Amino acid sequence: MLAEMILYRLTRVEPWIERLGYREGAVRLWSRARRQRKAWASHTARTRDEVLAGIASCAKRRTALILGSGVLSDVPLAELSAAFERVVLADIVHLPTTRWRARRFSNVTLATVDLTGVGQALAASTERPWPAPGSAYGHDDPTIDYVVSLNLVSQLPLTPCDRVEAALGLAEGAADDYGRAVVAAHFIHLRGFWGARVLAIGDRQRIYRDREGRVFETEDALLGVPIPVPDAEWDWDVAPLGEADRRYSIRNRVFCVRELRDSG
Repeated sequence: MLAEMILYRLTRVEPWIERLGYREGAVRLWSRARRQRKAWASHTARTRDEVLAGIASCAKRRTALILGSGVLSDVPLAELSAAFERVVLADIVHLPTTRWRARRFSNVTLATVDLTGVGQALAASTERPWPAPGSAYGHDDPTIDYVVSLNLVSQLPLTPCDRVEAALGLAEGAADDYGRAVVAAHFIHLRGFWGARVLAIGDRQRIYRDREGRVFETEDALLGVPIPVPDAEWDWDVAPLGEADRRYSIRNRVFCVRELRDSG
């Protein structure tokens, strides 16, 4: 608990990012990743292996862009740094632990980016019409040869939906249409990287099990937004029994699309 408090205080963010809870969420993720290192090991290894395989398939290796770099538990940073002229880690919060690791590599830079495109506007007002989601971050950089959306897409709609539901007194799930727009906008963003190899890894389903291991609920983590046929899938025990609640565990089904292309 003390480590989390210190990390929270050392993490500097803009007021609107703090207001939406992203700083607290980043610290919670760091803490959970430490607690559940063993439970997450298989997922983390699969993710890193897919990222490394993607590197091998890149004909050009100027800039690698990692969207949703998080706490770097699933980012093969040393290998990316060695393979590319430049590596950009993009996320809405970069904890001091991430900054310290990144400083070891002279060609690694951090970009503070809201990949939903709506956070600052929602922090200021939740009046309708809600801001249209979407990001074009990186589209103006012709040196980007490798893009990875890293366990990110299912997380993007959570804060915007929570924000509007709480502010307007809406029932849980009332903003799901808005969440779908956020998810769909992220896939549009990824398809906009012309000439780059684009790897997408993310949750597509959340499975809830009771103490006896019986499934009692499943959720579509992408709120019904379709994805291309995955090249690989695996399970991630994101919250073993007792992590999120003593009554149940959460296992995510993860998809991997190794080359996301523009459909049109």
